[in-house]
Amino acid sequence: MDQPQPLVIRLNPNAVVHERQDGVWFQSDSPVVFQHADISTMSELEEVFLYHLGGGFTEIRKVGYRYLQRQPDGRFVHLLVWLFSDEHVHVTFGCHRRLMLQNVMDFLVEVGRIPVGLLVATNRSE
Repeated sequence: MDQPQPLVIRLNPNAVVHERQDGVWFQSDSPVVFQHADISTMSELEEVFLYHLGGGFTEIRKVGYRYLQRQPDGRFVHLLVWLFSDEHVHVTFGCHRRLMLQNVMDFLVEVGRIPVGLLVATNRSE
């Protein structure tokens, strides 16, 4: 069985979203571009994104995908679709692979750092 062709993914961490006549656009100071095969779950998506973002980010708060949609008048616009579940991830990657394989998958990723504090272990004896 053939391996699927890797998808080109661009992450726009903590980007500003601009709405224009042709849809939404992401403006990020530090976009990250990489290739990856299919991602099928939300936890896998978060793990892959955190790995490629590096820089001490420890949590993904929100993930948005810039989807190219054809309008009734024949033109195309970019819509922002928020991903919340495994089903959203599966549909997004499946549709992109079938319909827009030659395009970059463009994601808005709201990321943050969880403060690392002391772990307090309690020892309860009964």
